[in-house]
Amino acid sequence: LVVVFDGEEYRTRGRIAHIVDNLIAERRIRPIALALVDNGGRARGVEYLCSDATAHFVLTDVLSLAQEHLNLLDPAGHPGAFGVLGASMGGLMAAYLGMRAPDVFGQVISQSGAFELAEVETVLHALVRNGPTPQLKVWLDVGRYEWLLGPNRRLAALLGERVYDVTLREYNGGHNYPSWRNDVWRGLEHLFG
Repeated sequence: LVVVFDGEEYRTRGRIAHIVDNLIAERRIRPIALALVDNGGRARGVEYLCSDATAHFVLTDVLSLAQEHLNLLDPAGHPGAFGVLGASMGGLMAAYLGMRAPDVFGQVISQSGAFELAEVETVLHALVRNGPTPQLKVWLDVGRYEWLLGPNRRLAALLGERVYDVTLREYNGGHNYPSWRNDVWRGLEHLFG
């Protein structure tokens, strides 16, 4: 299972279902299911700013609904098998959820993660610096033409210093769904190939 924040945007503008179907059909990734979780509109910033309420909602409501309707691996028997994906603030929340529940979400894809706000680090940095190093695979991608390039480079360096399995990919693009759509397959293939 891969939980996708901003699910409706990833479905329509990011074409995530088509990308995943094609990767599976080409045997470039193992079969995965998607849980497309939409945001609360104007509340998106609160929901995705390292929110324990959002983490709890995903870990209880979203996972129980997915397990009820899909044939999924059991997280107890396959620790860290699930993934989480998001862009911008959703990318921050994806990384935060991976740090908070690595036994469930051991695969993180953050696209243009908003890891710093007005040049101030988020609580995610404290978790990376001071917490145990979980078995977490992190894929970060970011456009060379956006303001979040520096924060993504700094988080990747911090994760690397703490010996996380981290990959940072910089692409020629900006902060938008066409850029994320065109690059997400690389993260999916890297983590679920």
